[in-house]
Amino acid sequence: MLNRFLYIMSTILFITSCSKGNAPEIVGFENNKTLVGKSVGLVLTSSNSNITEIQWSQTQGPIINFVGSDRKVIGFDVPSEGHYTFQVAFKDSQSNDGSIEYSFDATSESPVYVNVRLDHEANSQAKMSLQAYEQMPGNITSISWTQLEGPSAVLNITDQLSLNFTAPKINEDILLKFKVDITDDQGNSASDSVNILLEETNIDDDSFFNAGRFADISLADVHPFVTDSNYFNELNECIYSNTSTELCNLGKLPFIGSLTTNPTTADIMARVLVSHDWMGARFQEYLETVDTSNDIKNLLGATTSIVISYDIRPSFFWSGTGAIYLSARYFWVTPEERDSIDTTQDFRSDFSKDLQFVDPWRVTKDNQYAYSTPLIASREVRNLENSKHNLSRVLYHELAHANDFFPPRAWANANNNDFAWTYSSTNQPDSTGLASALPLVSQEMYDLGNVMFQGETATQTQQNFTPDEVAEFFFPYEATNTYNYSTLREDYAMLAEEYLMTYRFGVRYDQGITGLAPDYIISTAERGRVGHDRTKSRAEYVVANILPSVNLVEASAQILQPSTLTTGISWWDALALPTLGKTNESFISNKDSLNKKRPKILLGIDRRHQ
Repeated sequence: MLNRFLYIMSTILFITSCSKGNAPEIVGFENNKTLVGKSVGLVLTSSNSNITEIQWSQTQGPIINFVGSDRKVIGFDVPSEGHYTFQVAFKDSQSNDGSIEYSFDATSESPVYVNVRLDHEANSQAKMSLQAYEQMPGNITSISWTQLEGPSAVLNITDQLSLNFTAPKINEDILLKFKVDITDDQGNSASDSVNILLEETNIDDDSFFNAGRFADISLADVHPFVTDSNYFNELNECIYSNTSTELCNLGKLPFIGSLTTNPTTADIMARVLVSHDWMGARFQEYLETVDTSNDIKNLLGATTSIVISYDIRPSFFWSGTGAIYLSARYFWVTPEERDSIDTTQDFRSDFSKDLQFVDPWRVTKDNQYAYSTPLIASREVRNLENSKHNLSRVLYHELAHANDFFPPRAWANANNNDFAWTYSSTNQPDSTGLASALPLVSQEMYDLGNVMFQGETATQTQQNFTPDEVAEFFFPYEATNTYNYSTLREDYAMLAEEYLMTYRFGVRYDQGITGLAPDYIISTAERGRVGHDRTKSRAEYVVANILPSVNLVEASAQILQPSTLTTGISWWDALALPTLGKTNESFISNKDSLNKKRPKILLGIDRRHQ
């Protein structure tokens, strides 16, 4: 393996005891030189993969921010000119202490037009993604990805800035190397390469995660964030592993709410599994500074554990383990943290391709978007204040699912011999009761929901529906969002999400029915549909079940009646509510300033990928 890479003459090796041929070393880059602004990586390799207690540190040069200091691979951007030295300490296969240094020089001899992020380690058979970031002087005319080293991966689409694939199966740790070449219409060309250390991973055929969309896919390695947690072993064994074949009963890993009716941040963090420690730190910060109402901590009573990992997308709750699985993309603050998250594209269905309308939605506050995410190429930092609304809505939504299957009234009666799924196997979810007591009644929307979210083929009648006709099917009735018509369970979670986000954060959700791209002309759209009396009563039913501590009279009094957005204009241009008694002319004249940076249109189907 190592003879495929340039031997680094400046590498300084110290091993107290290691048999010949097994000596670990660092794979760096050609001639120990790189450019300012370049994304690079250092890889700790060895013919014996049993290297533990890894710790990278920078010992010389301008400060570089990087994450994953306990992993075999670190990737980072070079900030400025200078001489840099990194050291990695570890224990070898015989538990002997070892240490290696690697030095390199950075200059500004030429501009950097393309970077591939990020050099990293991954498990064999894992879903993987690489992203090329370009700053070409001209317009791109070609993109081409190739694999340079390692066992062949199946690369289906190689002419986009992102490269997605499933890592091959291997019998030993090995390096994969990929390269992207980009040209523009001014005759410029640029390239960059990236290393991935692929580690051997076994997937047990009987693992409870080896099924459905996870079949034959390797999960990320995760570990308890709190190293002295009372549930350290159980978290490792029972929640997110390629080799777990038996679920823990509640005697080994109880629901949080079975032990305390008022969970603290410490109670929650003792149940957290992460792929990178920064994820746990960001979640803890959220619980301490944003969840001041304790809603999220209380809702987490219906879970046995919380998993935050770079490979999870979409977020979900699974009654089999009683765990909530959260995408790390809601937690990152620095570009370096974001770089460590897998960006494999969600399956974006074309279920609605034959329909003549779309169903955009968004979350607003004070006539602005309630949250935004920096463009991936901008390398901007975002703080918790920027992302709290997006994270909170996902937590409310997924934890509504958890409490649907295991509501607070059942927590005290959980038996140690039971499993997380026992209660829901003998009791209907509360969403079934909602559907019976306060059902959705638009049959046309139910039928369209089967097309839009479940993939049924649209009838000719449905294909002919105009946006105005669909608006008549939706707006007079009880749903907050078109996604309420996906399943009974999603109806329940959508009501909880919008009601509690409106009450706690003062945000309002927009739902529209519009024409197709590129203009998305509004037929009908409303802001704050949860404020309709017919909708609010349904939301109160849900919140009473999942968060009995909420004063519904007080909460509902703070939720405004819905507002109607301007019709006949683009969805983007209707962000600000029209001023009472005035025409839309003054608003429309300002639309260019509002839309210099137009956010992505979110549709109902995007709910499946959050």
